[in-house]
Amino acid sequence: MSAINITDLTGVVHTAGKVFDGLAVGRFDTENFLRSGNLAGASSRADLALLKDLRDVAQFVVDHHDQPIDERYVLSVNAQITRSGALRPGQLRTEDQQIGVSTRYGRHTPPALTERGLQQLISSLTCSDVTENALDLFAELAKAQPFEDGNKRTALFVANSLLIGGGTLLVVPVDEHDPQLADTFNDRLAKAYLYDEHDAVKALMRKHGLTALPH
Repeated sequence: MSAINITDLTGVVHTAGKVFDGLAVGRFDTENFLRSGNLAGASSRADLALLKDLRDVAQFVVDHHDQPIDERYVLSVNAQITRSGALRPGQLRTEDQQIGVSTRYGRHTPPALTERGLQQLISSLTCSDVTENALDLFAELAKAQPFEDGNKRTALFVANSLLIGGGTLLVVPVDEHDPQLADTFNDRLAKAYLYDEHDAVKALMRKHGLTALPH
């Protein structure tokens, strides 16, 4: 496999922005921005700020993908992703903030994690298959909601940090010809949050989210 380039993560950047944060920029313009910094496809300041944060975290993953995934790594990923949008990028939320996420099945407000708790969560995922471990890591980190902002984006890029060295990437299931796919993903993720039903969302990501890294 040739050297990994930031544009290799175009699919990760684009689908994360589109599904998690309503990015209105198309895939072609996203790739052009990652390659050259050309902002022609961004029609709002919010899209531009989001793209810059996603570009920075993609570069971080490319530069550090051979490092072990521990709590400090996850904090660093979140710090890149939420630089323009969070008050305290890369810092864990506290219990008294009562930060959670609203879903169609109700509100999900998990207990706040300490750095030790975050490391315990990471260490508890011991599947020997790297792909399955990455899927578990995505689902568990997203469900834990350890940060004030950017939890799903953080979970996705941390999962890709496990995969990228082996030539695979994990993107958010989305298809411009099938709008229902992203909705199904969000529905299954909500059930993972509220009902601990992880298998369904992982199966969807396994079928529609895994892609080979360009050679």
